[in-house]
Amino acid sequence: MMNNVISGKFVFDSQELVSGPSWCMTLIGAGSMRFRWNETNDNRNSFLKSIAGAKSIAQLELIHSKIVYDVEDASELDHKQGDGIITRNRNLLPVVTVADCMPVFVYDTKSRAFGVLHSGWKGTGISQVCIEHLMEKYGSSPSDICVVIGPHIEKCCYNIQKERADYFSENFTPDCVQKIGDNEYSLSLTKANLAVLERCAIPENNILVVDECTCCHKENGNFKYGSFRRQTLPLPDSMSLEEKSKLFTVQAAFIV
Repeated sequence: MMNNVISGKFVFDSQELVSGPSWCMTLIGAGSMRFRWNETNDNRNSFLKSIAGAKSIAQLELIHSKIVYDVEDASELDHKQGDGIITRNRNLLPVVTVADCMPVFVYDTKSRAFGVLHSGWKGTGISQVCIEHLMEKYGSSPSDICVVIGPHIEKCCYNIQKERADYFSENFTPDCVQKIGDNEYSLSLTKANLAVLERCAIPENNILVVDECTCCHKENGNFKYGSFRRQTLPLPDSMSLEEKSKLFTVQAAFIV
């Protein structure tokens, strides 16, 4: 569909929805899609404009929350912070950024509402907020909602300590964490988010998981995705998180 982008159609009962929108995420070759309201990213602007065409770009400054906005016009998000966008306006291109965190793409086949979410570890559960909103505002049924879990850091590369492991085990599902050493566990954001979707009664056949780790997955010997963990690992501990955040390849996740 596009260069330097992974994309696909939403699936429902294993059948492609030809008339529905497509979910998309940029690859490392597209360059950084970092977004802050007080910054200008010419690379991001030119890339997204080339994709959007006549559509308006609806975007947010992310804060690792469970805040989801339902909008009809991109201007409604001006200088807003949050981590999810829902709309029924096909003239909008909703976009969030990710770099190891999980992009979640949602589409309701009946109301035609669609959205994109940024689900980091702090924001795990944002999918439930989105789905509950679809049900309350649009009368959506779980059986009509399709969800794509996009590429993110997977358990092979995501090691955490006991406090966070206990949080995920207690709030999502015990099998999303696995002990691998003294006070060290691996975390599967996929399993945690699948537990959220099961809680929301989304049918298994309505869910697609893109099984590629942003931290370690390669194609033709080259890393396919930008990764906060991989790209900032060599940086000194004395460097601030904000400084580090400018030195890895942030990706854009969007629906077109």
